[in-house]
Amino acid sequence: MIWRSVVGKLWLTIIGLVTLLLVMLSAFLSDQVEKTHQHSQQESLLALAHKIQHDLEKKGAKRGTYLSDMLRISELFDTYMIVLGPDGAAEPIGVSPTIANVPWQQLLEKTDIDRVLRGETVVMKDRVFVEEGEGMPFPLFKEDILMVAVPLKKGSRIEGAVVLYRTQNQLQSETDIKRWIYYSAIVGFFLTTIFAFFLSTRITQPLKQMKKAAERMAEGEFNIRVPVRQHERDEIGDLAATFNRMAEQLEELVRALSHEKEQLASILRSMADGVITLDANGRIVLTNPPAEQFLSAWADEMEETVSDDPKERLPLPLREIFETVVEDELEQFGDIEAHGRTWAVVMAPLYANEQVRGVVAVLRDVTDERRLDKLRKDFVANVSHELRTPLAMLQGYSEALLDDIAQSPEERRELVQVIHDESLRMGRLVRELLDLARMEAGHVEIVRSRLRVSELVERLLRKFHTIAREQGVQLTGEVEPDLPTVYWDEDKMEQVLTNLVDNAIRHTSRGGKVSLQAMRTNGSVRLIVQDTGSGIPEEDLPFIFERFYKADKARTRGQAGTGLGLAIVKHIVNAHGGNVTVNSKVGEGTTFAVQLPIGTPTDAAGESEKGRG
Repeated sequence: MIWRSVVGKLWLTIIGLVTLLLVMLSAFLSDQVEKTHQHSQQESLLALAHKIQHDLEKKGAKRGTYLSDMLRISELFDTYMIVLGPDGAAEPIGVSPTIANVPWQQLLEKTDIDRVLRGETVVMKDRVFVEEGEGMPFPLFKEDILMVAVPLKKGSRIEGAVVLYRTQNQLQSETDIKRWIYYSAIVGFFLTTIFAFFLSTRITQPLKQMKKAAERMAEGEFNIRVPVRQHERDEIGDLAATFNRMAEQLEELVRALSHEKEQLASILRSMADGVITLDANGRIVLTNPPAEQFLSAWADEMEETVSDDPKERLPLPLREIFETVVEDELEQFGDIEAHGRTWAVVMAPLYANEQVRGVVAVLRDVTDERRLDKLRKDFVANVSHELRTPLAMLQGYSEALLDDIAQSPEERRELVQVIHDESLRMGRLVRELLDLARMEAGHVEIVRSRLRVSELVERLLRKFHTIAREQGVQLTGEVEPDLPTVYWDEDKMEQVLTNLVDNAIRHTSRGGKVSLQAMRTNGSVRLIVQDTGSGIPEEDLPFIFERFYKADKARTRGQAGTGLGLAIVKHIVNAHGGNVTVNSKVGEGTTFAVQLPIGTPTDAAGESEKGRG
């Protein structure tokens, strides 16, 4: 409503003050005009009364003619005259026409006549009741009869009195003046109203602009500015200029905060570690993509425990660490696991006015690190174990030879053969370790040459024919007709197939089957080594290509290898631009599939040039 606005309040205030001032001024002026006019009329009547008194006292015989002349003259000036005799009765010739049928006796009371006849001058303003006509049931009120009465003297004796009066009709000029005063007050009221609205508009227009600008700023538009008129730099103009400076500083501050927020968001998005920010109640405030992956990994496990409590929406391990941090106000560390992954958690409190307002948690996927740590420990243990057995056998059999325990040449040959086999085993282990170290360092030397896959397969079958027969395993080979000529490193590919076939035979029980197949698929050659052995547990499949990883020795019939063969296979296949996969079920067997590109003579020439260089 307008009455609640600044314009309405300011207008009401100005109008109220001006109205009060005009009323007081009008009342004062009316009173002063009335008093001044009445005083002027009294003076005029007194002057005329004294003049008539003076003239009547000197005229003598010509008194009647003078009175007749004065009656006519006084009527010209709206003045009525009564001449009283010594007894208080009016002289017939000295009485003006009656006023609306009012006898002149109603104009003067007995006390007033007595005062005049005693020589006093009487001045009065009175009201009389007059009848407007015959048959009026009640008198009407007639006001404002201005009257003066002066005594007539002859020597020291009072001979009568002269009474002059004027009625309201003759005092109309006074009423007109009051009316104009009131008209002036009304005109002033309307002019003040216009002025008040104009002034209020000039004052409130900048305020409305600032209000609209503030509302738009509240909606996020910080580039808004209020126009400032340089030629009207008053307090409101200074306020508008200050508002613009505030808006400019606020815009710069918001821009800086937005820039910092974008930088922080970019940093969080680019971090490999997960970051979760929680408030004091455990509600998640901020996360980055790795943290979201972590929380999604826990989603399935949390479905049965989700409740209205915000803390219950956190994974249980995180919730326990969170409660410890909030309670102790100290940084906490820990590892948690989800779906086969290990996460290292660092959680620290966030403070506001020396009170914990929240918690920030940093999560790092340390699965590979933990696995590498385990592999390093296993590597040392396995190397120690693998070397300890042949070294012990070498030491034991060599001491037996030195002590001449063997009595016959056959026993000596048997001891020497064991020493020879164990030395070969140690050499093979050392050689495979060196090869694997070079491969992992990126120094795999691939010497490509023209190769027929069928010849490679036949050579492998001949190599393992005797071993397979001794183990009671059926070894078969199958090569797809019309296989193209390939360009591979023949020695290294033979090493790959040797490792795979040897593992298949060692893990296949007597009466089982091992097959080696070669076929063409989508411009590449696929080599498959399949057995019907003990198989590999599903949980071990992701780790079988790690060095020194070994399956359960119970499934190898006491013929465990070095644990490096499959790691070497993977590196050689990757160096050829191929890939190796495995599919296995416990008790049903294992299938290794090696898929390699055919290659071109250019590849072989390039590798040869590299080798000569």
